[in-house]
Amino acid sequence: MTAQDDPGVDPCRTRLERDLASSQFENGVDAGSWRLVALDWPYLTVAITAGDGREVGMRLLVDGYPGMAPAGQPWDLDRDAPLPPERWPTGGSAPTIFRLDWSAGNANAPYMACDRVGLAGHPDWPARHPDRVWTPRRSINFYLEQVYHELRSAIVP
Repeated sequence: MTAQDDPGVDPCRTRLERDLASSQFENGVDAGSWRLVALDWPYLTVAITAGDGREVGMRLLVDGYPGMAPAGQPWDLDRDAPLPPERWPTGGSAPTIFRLDWSAGNANAPYMACDRVGLAGHPDWPARHPDRVWTPRRSINFYLEQVYHELRSAIVP
């Protein structure tokens, strides 16, 4: 049963499930950019393809979606646990979003204007990065596109 079938389910979950069923999400799957691993409300686990063709797992806290930005962290898909920093993607712009000097002290969050943790610590980001900041009008596809864009030149150790 999906959240849409149960009137007692969080409307945020219903919205997320609708966005995961959208053609925009499926286009990313078909292009090999990302794939859905699991939805265990309020967590969404996805795999995003890096530049070397390997996948980077991301676990996203999506409570409050889409009113609140997702809060992501690199995820070890095999162990179903946080990905240790020594296994975070490297190369290209990956070190600017998976920052050992910042992310490790902030729930392993990517340093991005579309992520809840980074956004909370940088109130100037909406004005400085309006094209990359999360707003309630965005969907999960926007978040995944932003991470995929940053990983397109990355390698996964």
